[in-house]
Amino acid sequence: MAGKATAAEPPASKNLAAPGHPPILTLVRLCVAAWLVPGLGHLLLRRRWRALILFASIITMFVLGLAMQGQFFSTGSASFLESLGYFGELCVGLAMPGARFFGYSGGDPFFVSSDFGTAYLVAAGMLNVLAVLDCFDIAMGRKA
Repeated sequence: MAGKATAAEPPASKNLAAPGHPPILTLVRLCVAAWLVPGLGHLLLRRRWRALILFASIITMFVLGLAMQGQFFSTGSASFLESLGYFGELCVGLAMPGARFFGYSGGDPFFVSSDFGTAYLVAAGMLNVLAVLDCFDIAMGRKA
C-alpha cells in the first residue's frame, strides 16, 4: 500500500508548493504586482490600509525626488555604483518608466537639491523592495 498513490493526494510533480503555502505561480504573480504598483500586492492580500500607506509613501517619495530634480542613473555608465543606482530606481515599478514616458529625463546636476532628489528616487525603490518582501512573507503565512 505504501507504493500506491491514493486519490486524496496529488502527484508530487503537479503540486510544487509546500503544504499549507500558496502555489508558486500565485506567489510570483503577487510579487510582480507588488513590484509594478507599490501596495498592489497588499491590496490583493486584502490589507487595504497597509496597501494605502505603502502606495502613498512610495509614490510621495518618488514625486518629491522628481520635484527636487533628482537624476536618473543609467546602465551605460562605467561605474558599478551608478548601475546599482539604476536598478534601485527601477525597483519603484512603473513610476520610473512612466516619468520617462512623460518627458522627465533626469534633473539638473547643478540644482541645489538634486542630490537629495536622487536619494529620494533610490530610497523609494528600496522601500518598494521591502514592501514586496513584506507581501511575500504575508502570503507565506510568516507574518500576520
